[in-house]
Amino acid sequence: MKTLTAFLFLLAAVPAAAEPPQPPSKVTPAVRAALQAEAADLARQLQAAPGNADLYTRLGFVYSRLDQADDAQRAFENAVRLDPKKAPAWYMLGLIYEKKGLTQQALAAWRACLENTSDPRARDTAQKHIHHLSRP
Repeated sequence: MKTLTAFLFLLAAVPAAAEPPQPPSKVTPAVRAALQAEAADLARQLQAAPGNADLYTRLGFVYSRLDQADDAQRAFENAVRLDPKKAPAWYMLGLIYEKKGLTQQALAAWRACLENTSDPRARDTAQKHIHHLSRP
């Protein structure tokens, strides 16, 4: 009983945290640094080849790994502007728009992904998202 009382006394003395604990980062600092270096390198490459949809797609994936959704969105939008058949970019735009609550843009992106991919898993995922977003 003494131990329980002492524990409760100590517990009451610990101040409550001002903020809830943050979830651990999805990437380690070393991986984050490597991704940031890769993003900078891709940006340099795009200065030399601004019409390269593949570079924009790669940059979008790097920004996605860095949890920089707005930057990823811009990169993927540039990729599909340059190559409207770029299914992986449409796939990622579908996810980004959906997460942002942009339902009409998400539907358009998922439909474009569906039209431009032959990958059965991507097609299945696109169909599921279209069905989910089309419900009243």
